[in-house]
Amino acid sequence: MADAWELLRRAATKVWDPHRWWRALTHNLLLKLLSLAIAFGLWSFVNFGERDTVESVKVALELRNLPPQLMITSPRPDFVEVQLIGPRTLLGRIDRNRLAFPIDLNGVRPGPAVFRLSAESLVLPRGVRVQRIAPAQVTLELERVAHKIVPVRLKLQGRLRAEFQMAETKIAPEMVEVFGPASTIEDVRVAYTQPIDVSNIEAGIFEREVSLEPAGDYVSFSATRVIVQLRVEEVITTKVLRVPVEVRNARNVATARPETVRVLLRGPKRLLQEPSLEERLAYVDASGKAPGTHRLPALYDPPEGVEVVSIDPAELSVRIVGSSGHPATRR
Repeated sequence: MADAWELLRRAATKVWDPHRWWRALTHNLLLKLLSLAIAFGLWSFVNFGERDTVESVKVALELRNLPPQLMITSPRPDFVEVQLIGPRTLLGRIDRNRLAFPIDLNGVRPGPAVFRLSAESLVLPRGVRVQRIAPAQVTLELERVAHKIVPVRLKLQGRLRAEFQMAETKIAPEMVEVFGPASTIEDVRVAYTQPIDVSNIEAGIFEREVSLEPAGDYVSFSATRVIVQLRVEEVITTKVLRVPVEVRNARNVATARPETVRVLLRGPKRLLQEPSLEERLAYVDASGKAPGTHRLPALYDPPEGVEVVSIDPAELSVRIVGSSGHPATRR
């Protein structure tokens, strides 16, 4: 019995030895502190992760089974805001891109249609709940789809310069089909092109691909772009000149009566406005003519690109003087 008590005393002495406990506590102190910090972090992560928190997410609206003869003509939100509540760890596992509110449009009719958004439509992890949906319902306005064929009309902007004129316009295609709400399509008579500025166009062929102007909300065309071809020409006009007449190629002194003629010219406006045109003379050709009086045609050489329409009078009386200074007897 005495031996047993001696063993207990020795054991108690070793257990309650302060120096031994201090050595045990300070041995590998840094490693023990690091282990304590890791344990506390794990405890915090588990406890805070399991605590409920609120998070707002945007959930897309997914329209399904829209009848082909109907279209939506009212603005609608692409997303609604949903407040979710649940453990942070579960909220972090949710794939936001796969969340959607399905709206089944099968069987709807023209007019307004109201759809309530239900939390049961969302597939969420167990432990996550929907706290609020904003807005909680969506109203869509539906209208019957109509279509018809309309002509395409060219819209020009600016003015051609004074010396040019529009000779021809072509549009391809000339007709397009227009689609949209019946109430809007009824008023669409023509499809106009985007304006084409013609203020700096030169003479020749001008070709460009242009878009069609919008005809209204929710309205579309069978072709969004058309080919436009313009043919621009110079303005052709006439001009009357009163010009002097000279006798050319005469052997001796010669005069023409009358001394001036009226010349009618036709050509591009640009050329007929040249100041040098007023300096040109009409003439008669007296080549090979003997002294005397002759009836010769009046002539006029216009600049290139201009034609002579008429000369009045068409013939002139030309008097050629003989070598003696007197006109020879007319034969």
